Amino acid sequence: MDAPAVIGSMGPRLRLALRQPDDGLVVAGPEADGLGEVELVAFAAHGRLSGRIRLDSARLSDMLNDNEVFQLEGVLAERLPEGGSRLIKAVEIRRGELLLVFAAGPRGDRAHRRQTVARALSVKVGPYLVTGDVHTTPGLDPLLHFRHRRPMVPLTDAVVQYQGPKGPVQEFADTVVVNRERTDWVRRSESIGVPTSGPGQLGRPTN
Repeated sequence: MDAPAVIGSMGPRLRLALRQPDDGLVVAGPEADGLGEVELVAFAAHGRLSGRIRLDSARLSDMLNDNEVFQLEGVLAERLPEGGSRLIKAVEIRRGELLLVFAAGPRGDRAHRRQTVARALSVKVGPYLVTGDVHTTPGLDPLLHFRHRRPMVPLTDAVVQYQGPKGPVQEFADTVVVNRERTDWVRRSESIGVPTSGPGQLGRPTN
């Protein structure tokens, strides 16, 4: 995947700490001391970026919403659907270039959670089809709720479908954060059960 264009000094920034899988390198953000890390896979229009991110006091979706430009370091970039990969030492990317993000980690402070109900949606964003649950206030139309959320919207118990170098791929995750501003369409759907890992699949975390 071609490296995204270098971004100037516009907007607030969040420093992402990314590494190649199974590599011990972790680069912390400037205010991340003592805070936990979560696995992260970010999808752009023509590929994916794999690594790790150190959380601040918020959920990952809040961090993605609160910042506009992200600096990625030690990035493993994979072309989609052609295949092939390369390491990029450092690159900056706009939030608008991120179509969706896989992430593990906390879902926010339990004390601040409100009663919600899960409603299944299917979302088309670029070359990716995402099906998962959006959590809404009881009685609220899930489509209306999705359309009025902040740009990065988390869907839980989600499956992502796209074309890989060897054909169709399905990946499963507890949480997929979707860039609402880049969606082609969204509609109601049926929940999809999340199977165990298999070829071309990312199973739900066991920890």
